[in-house]
Amino acid sequence: MKTVNLKKKLTGLFLVLLGVTLVYQTGRIFFLKQEHEIRNCAYEMVKQLFPSAWDRAYDQYGLFYFNGSGKPMQKCTWHVESGAVILIHGLDEPGLIWTPLALTLYQKGYQVFYFFYPDDQCIDASSQLLVDNLSTLSFAGPVVIVAHSMGGLVARHMLVDPCIDYAGARALNRVPEIGDLIMVGTPNRGAFLARFRLFMEIREQCLLAAGHRWNWLSAFIDGTGAAGIDLLPQSKFLKDLNSLPYPESVHCHMIAGHIFPLPVNMPKQVQITHNQILEDLLPAEKNYFLSVLDKIGLWIGDGLVSINSAVPFDVPVTFVKADHKNMLDNWFSGSSHTPPAIPVILDILDHRKKIIK
Repeated sequence: MKTVNLKKKLTGLFLVLLGVTLVYQTGRIFFLKQEHEIRNCAYEMVKQLFPSAWDRAYDQYGLFYFNGSGKPMQKCTWHVESGAVILIHGLDEPGLIWTPLALTLYQKGYQVFYFFYPDDQCIDASSQLLVDNLSTLSFAGPVVIVAHSMGGLVARHMLVDPCIDYAGARALNRVPEIGDLIMVGTPNRGAFLARFRLFMEIREQCLLAAGHRWNWLSAFIDGTGAAGIDLLPQSKFLKDLNSLPYPESVHCHMIAGHIFPLPVNMPKQVQITHNQILEDLLPAEKNYFLSVLDKIGLWIGDGLVSINSAVPFDVPVTFVKADHKNMLDNWFSGSSHTPPAIPVILDILDHRKKIIK
């Protein structure tokens, strides 16, 4: 009898929490601007209340050199030789997703750097932090940025935002030349699941603790959730960003994943122009059911980012069969499987290297 009552109480508690969550997520769409401002104010308050602890914790952000081993990475403060590749992680991701690619690039002779940043703060602040770090270093030759998920928006915003004025700073030789931007699973038109970033935040804090990078301010130092609002479809941030053209001086490429049981029936690589929609590239299916499945596949995408959101205009796109994580990293450590985005990235880098030569 006690067991039955306990189950009923737990079920009731779950339904109450589910109801509260649904009401909150539905109602907040009318107050996103105010919520964004409140979260930014809360972040500034943390800085003011705990300045010493905040400064110590903030040392973990910036450009760190990957030395090819499992030892802690060193913050970069020196002249960087040619062949530099900067890896930028996404929302609530401590950077572990880059391990297979970083090792591969390092073994091929590239100078590999991780850009760590407070991934829950507003995206424009992360873009400013990126350009600030780039401006403190000297680079020999063009730099390649490979960015996963929200990291692609951080890089894109840095390159095109008129307030940051990357082009002007580049003309004055204050920042290095960004030769290529490769975006992997980037939600260029937003991600609905960003509404539930709390679960990703819990995961990130657990991973930080396991890697001995956690401290009691970690959940606040990395931001108070403004990035989650920026990632929502039709957010002000995305509207402003998508109104700006891609930088002509930077070669952009997109890698989008799809997990649908039947592969999305499209060419492996396409380039969408402003007078096209993605559905137009799907071949006409005689079987209505298969046609519907293909269109559903565009919406599901890699499980977190739909293909319709990932694919921007006027940028080459390569499709890989994988979910949001295992495009770049295997689900199980020790696996010999090569994540499908890695060969694509290497092909892009090799192609660009031949053109430069």
